[in-house]
Amino acid sequence: MTSTADISKKTKPQRRPLRKVEDAYLWVSCGGVCSFEGCNKRLIESHSGDLTNAGIKAHIIGHAETSARHEYMEEYGYTQETLEDVSNLMLMCYYHSKLIDDEHTQEQYPPDRLFKMKEDHEKKVTSWADDKKKKSIALIHKRLGGPISDIEYDGETPYILLDAVEDQTVFEDFTDKGWKEAVKRNIELYEKFLQKIKEKDANIGEVFALSPIPLLIHLGSLLTDTVPYSIYQFNRETQLWVSDNPGSNKDLSLTVSQEIKGNLDLAVLISISGLVKLKSAEETLGNDFDFISFEVDDPGLKRILYREDVVNIQSKIKEGVEKLLQKYDYEKIHLFYAGPAGLAIEIGRGINPNIWCEVYLYQYNNRTNPKYQYALTI
Repeated sequence: MTSTADISKKTKPQRRPLRKVEDAYLWVSCGGVCSFEGCNKRLIESHSGDLTNAGIKAHIIGHAETSARHEYMEEYGYTQETLEDVSNLMLMCYYHSKLIDDEHTQEQYPPDRLFKMKEDHEKKVTSWADDKKKKSIALIHKRLGGPISDIEYDGETPYILLDAVEDQTVFEDFTDKGWKEAVKRNIELYEKFLQKIKEKDANIGEVFALSPIPLLIHLGSLLTDTVPYSIYQFNRETQLWVSDNPGSNKDLSLTVSQEIKGNLDLAVLISISGLVKLKSAEETLGNDFDFISFEVDDPGLKRILYREDVVNIQSKIKEGVEKLLQKYDYEKIHLFYAGPAGLAIEIGRGINPNIWCEVYLYQYNNRTNPKYQYALTI
């Protein structure tokens, strides 16, 4: 005999799965950002090492009879079958999707407030300038410290972030074999990145990186001009990723010095976050090399954070090195670097194989002798 409960289960309307075009509409209309008022959290998260679009499809009027605001269904013109309409859905981060439905807080979020929140957020996204409406793919390369589960950006999100690729395994093998494996992983990651850009027809590549310097410079050397790139740096104080700032650092100056003796090797010393001493290069290479040194005034960890300063410094380093390469027949460049991750990537991007000879990269370790150990060659 069939019970009333069994009949109820059989006849209860099932949730209609959203069509791909509806999923895409929700994502683009919210700009890839949580729709809750005041929240700028980007809806890309990492779970068990796999990045995913993590926007929660939050119902304004709940689907189940016991869910939040379900009692308003008929008042707002919905039926059980139409509650999956995109007009009743908001993409939110996990925290805010739970906040509006929690039994202790749901009364603070009646339908009118949520419909207004959805409308205001979508109007804001619609008003974005063309640059901000561009679609992006994130490349996350974080092989120092623990992995990040989401991307928190300082200020309003600059692009609609559609998807991401990542390598967030901690780099621990500083042997020759370890560096070779890391280079291979860089290449594989970059190929996945290009594939995502092609699949999603993205306009921008967004790069979030915090890894050993040789790997960052190598990664930068792979980044071709397929699409424009926006490269971010991690502000350790705020725990946020930053790129733009209202203006470049007007007080920033770069001192360039050099010594040319006609050797076949050129050492390039870059002192931004810390000081690269000539003595350290001599301990690694001996004395048979020319050198050019770039030193920012008052080196420190926060000296260069923002894009304007990064681009400015990178262009001066590139110009200084290439002037020497045009005058002298160097066979090897040895790059000794103490600086931020974003600038390391930009320096890698500036390595033109038609102008630059082989570039030898070194990893700094204060406990080794010499302090700069060879890592890999571009």
